[in-house]
Amino acid sequence: MLCYYAFSRKDIPWQAKPEPRKKALDMRSKMYLVLALCSVMLLVSIGISLALTGGLRFGADPQSGDVAVDSEPMVTESGYDKEQNTIDTQAYNTTILETSDDAGESYVDETLFLGDSNTARMYRMFDYCSYDNAIGSVGMTAKSLATFACVQLSSSSSYVTMPQAVALLQPKRVILTFGTNDLNPSYKTADFIKNYQTGIEAVVAAYPSVDIIVNAIPPIGQQHSNQSLTQTQVDEFNKALVEMCKEKGWKFLNSAEALKDSTTGYAKAGYVETSDGIHLTRTAMDALFTYVRTHSYITEDDRPALTTAPRHTGDKDAVVYTVPVVTSTAAEDTPTVTEAPDSESESESTDGETYNNADSWQNNTSGEETTTPAPEITRDWNPTNRMVHSPRHRLCLRWWRMRPASHMPEAEMMTLGVESRLMATESSLVSLICKPGNASGFSPFVTRARASAS
Repeated sequence: MLCYYAFSRKDIPWQAKPEPRKKALDMRSKMYLVLALCSVMLLVSIGISLALTGGLRFGADPQSGDVAVDSEPMVTESGYDKEQNTIDTQAYNTTILETSDDAGESYVDETLFLGDSNTARMYRMFDYCSYDNAIGSVGMTAKSLATFACVQLSSSSSYVTMPQAVALLQPKRVILTFGTNDLNPSYKTADFIKNYQTGIEAVVAAYPSVDIIVNAIPPIGQQHSNQSLTQTQVDEFNKALVEMCKEKGWKFLNSAEALKDSTTGYAKAGYVETSDGIHLTRTAMDALFTYVRTHSYITEDDRPALTTAPRHTGDKDAVVYTVPVVTSTAAEDTPTVTEAPDSESESESTDGETYNNADSWQNNTSGEETTTPAPEITRDWNPTNRMVHSPRHRLCLRWWRMRPASHMPEAEMMTLGVESRLMATESSLVSLICKPGNASGFSPFVTRARASAS
């Protein structure tokens, strides 16, 4: 028997259903889609730009240098217990420097101070040290002590690290003050100590005869401008530093006890800048250096035969703040140079100086007149007044050297002002070497040009 079954089209399981035809996007939908994509790209571009310019401060590497940092609103730490990380001075009586007779200014002069912005303020802003016995890099961390090339010496056209500088400067002792820029809730104390110890060991390896003194991290104000900083972590780091010094045979300068308010545990009133609650004021520096002199560490001088030491002439800062935390007020500490570098071999030469007619050298508004040697004229002298403009505007030119080819012996001119221009009365080849003064992170640069009457 034959059976027939009538299948309808929808009953056939293997029969594919026809796909509904997609409706094409109209012009308005396409326009909205393009606008959405552009908005996303714009937001991504803004984020990348902020990260590159320092507006967003994540993953910043202080060794990269010249990181721009904006000022932050003042914050207050909550739940601070000043007794939590108290240092047992009796347990570390051979490590912590005890009270001594005042060792005087000679003790300070033969000590090399290494550190961050508070050390930089000692000689760039105040007059407690000079370029001869202090090296400070704004924003520098203990972690970068061994590797960050931030020191400019007269013997080199490139920056060297602090350990390398110690070996060349050959001091009796160093006092290191790092740690403020290492403060961060996510940075463990053990890691901080490990990295700091590595940096100090690099100093010892570079110059084994030097005495090591680790200074306490200075206290911060109860109100301060960086929410990553807490006095709790400052105390915790300092307590760990004492233990590190004991294990390594180094000395610990417990200067925090002279800077802290015994009631609050924070910095004493007037000891930190009201603008940030972090950087030490002149009043605090007075107390600090009194403490340094009256807690001295003097040992037998076992340094090998000393060689001629180069001059410390400049620094590179790890961070550049939009509102500077170090401003120069001690012009007498300006390093001088006894020999002009060879302009042909200078690695950071630059052209681009512009020369404009001007009335006289007196247009320099430095506030002090510069005397020039009497010219030795070997032929008719046809001088031309020129105004020299630095291509790097807003920099402070500290000194420059003029070497007329035929009319005047080599002469060194000094300027202590903040103008970025100098007058030159000249009719022949002019070689200028300009070292920026207050602007950190720039090496001396040489420019050469031929002046002519106009």
